[in-house]
Amino acid sequence: MFDESISEGIYWRDPVNITKEQWIILLEERDAITEKDIQLLNLIYAIEGCRATAGRLAQLLNMPHHAPLNSQVGRLGRRIVDELNIQAPKQKYGEGFNWWHVLFWGEAAKEGFYWILRPELKDALCELNATEGALSAEELYLNSDENLYEGAKMRIYVNCYERNNIARELCLKYYGSVCYICGFDFEETYGEVGRNVIHVHHLKPLYEIGESYCVDPINDLRPVCPNCHAIIHRKNPPFSIDEVMALIKTTRID
Repeated sequence: MFDESISEGIYWRDPVNITKEQWIILLEERDAITEKDIQLLNLIYAIEGCRATAGRLAQLLNMPHHAPLNSQVGRLGRRIVDELNIQAPKQKYGEGFNWWHVLFWGEAAKEGFYWILRPELKDALCELNATEGALSAEELYLNSDENLYEGAKMRIYVNCYERNNIARELCLKYYGSVCYICGFDFEETYGEVGRNVIHVHHLKPLYEIGESYCVDPINDLRPVCPNCHAIIHRKNPPFSIDEVMALIKTTRID
């Protein structure tokens, strides 16, 4: 890993010969990159400037310390080097390698050491996310084992806000995975493959809050199908749950 004692202002920008096309293959095939790695890379990509300290990332992920992230990135860099059979970036001092540098440029600052997505990796994530919608505001779930705080503001294409997966699970445990508005049940329609397939809607949009808050999974969230969810957000401010129910009631032909 990197030497945290390096002086402020040092900028790490050594070349690593991985093209955007190679990154896309790595991200799609998932032989060297795990789902957990994808989540971390998407999180950094979502932050303005595509740069963050390990401490900041740990905070967003509600982790008590950034050391596991350092280890995760180091292992990922080593796997990528092995997968592509390329030369790993060497440490500026000593005989070892900077495995983190396979994925990132680096910058030492007063507040910590910044990981900055390499341009080729950033372009690959941009292309994949634009195609697959991988960073939609409703699908970017961050794990947490502490209080269910949500609302950390990040920039993707427009401002979006982190979603907490545990809050989703507790909401579904209480309400079930049937649409709260229209009653559509994915499992009933599609069988086992449809189990727990549902969106979770925030009754009060997080962009109206602007800062982190402690979400109440029962009072703040409702399970809704994608169709009803799309209708809810057809205007700004969104339709309320009751308004969409009324739309269905007035247009449904018995």
